[in-house]
Amino acid sequence: MLSQTLAAQEHDHHSHAGSGATHQDHLTHSDHADHHNDEGDAGADTSNSTHPVMTHTDAISDALAEGGEPIVADVLGVVCDFCALAMNKIFGQREEIAAVYVDLDTKALNLVLIPGATLSDETIAELAVQAGYRVAAVRRGEQALGSAT
Repeated sequence: MLSQTLAAQEHDHHSHAGSGATHQDHLTHSDHADHHNDEGDAGADTSNSTHPVMTHTDAISDALAEGGEPIVADVLGVVCDFCALAMNKIFGQREEIAAVYVDLDTKALNLVLIPGATLSDETIAELAVQAGYRVAAVRRGEQALGSAT
């Protein structure tokens, strides 16, 4: 499952794939040296802005069709393919997760849980920290899909 998700990760940022770099190496990468210490995106006011909704990939759509619970988490500091790789590695290992996709354009972690599984907001935040990032907000169900008013 993880390899399908990684194959689906396409973005205009340069790729670290095949470089042999570790996430620790990424922390010193000149383009992103301080993004892990950001308190948030400069100028971003999430109190009144529209939050990202679930990005649909084949894996996400399939997992939703199977009855999985959609979750979208706003992630601070995720800016490149290497960032997405770190998140995919951590979240892709979890049994509860049927599909994972990091949308670099919206800076959102998209998860679909397997039917009947649970994963608390706190656990999502802890897993993001393990990958080197912080979660600003978590939306579930209709809010994650953008159907809520």
